[in-house]
Amino acid sequence: MEDNIELIVTSIKELTKKRRLVYINYEPAFALYAAELRKFGIKDGESVRKEAYDSLIDDVLSKRATVRAMALLKNKDYTRKGLEDKLRDGYYPDMCIDYALEYVTRFGYINDERFAENYVNFKAGNKPRRQIELKLKQKGVDADIISRVCDEFYEDNSDIELEQAKAFVEKKHIDIENADYKELQKVKAALYRKGFSMDIINKTLDSKGLFLDIIDN
Repeated sequence: MEDNIELIVTSIKELTKKRRLVYINYEPAFALYAAELRKFGIKDGESVRKEAYDSLIDDVLSKRATVRAMALLKNKDYTRKGLEDKLRDGYYPDMCIDYALEYVTRFGYINDERFAENYVNFKAGNKPRRQIELKLKQKGVDADIISRVCDEFYEDNSDIELEQAKAFVEKKHIDIENADYKELQKVKAALYRKGFSMDIINKTLDSKGLFLDIIDN
């Protein structure tokens, strides 16, 4: 927070038996243990001394955010955005989140390209490329990383999507050879909604050479 802004504690709310959420100037600022409120002299309706605030950020919350980040990463892999969101859920101030993210990035604990590579390798067996790309985007992975990682994977595994699409059709017990135009159009639309590209869909139905136009609603 800027030095010239007075920090007024406008509310203190209970999060758990031991933790409290402190509001400063009517905005949620950070979560502390009840004992820490007393230690740093934080009381509802009173100003927070700059020295106390700086100490909280530097000596307590930044380190705590880093420890929390490391604990989260022990259980599963995260993208930078995913880890940021988890820390934000814990009511850590932005500067503490930045500190924690910089730390885990510097020491290689998070790496979005590695995350994307692992995700593609794990999911490509049962999800089409377009669906995987969308999921990675939702997880906050940069578009350039997604494109590069997927290009490299599918260049080496060019038939994997085609096999998935064929398996999908077989699972639906659809007789491609004897299906009429309307039935094939439904199949093509279903494959498209599933996340398969038009190229893969057309190859799947290649036995009839039916290149039907599907409008993406």
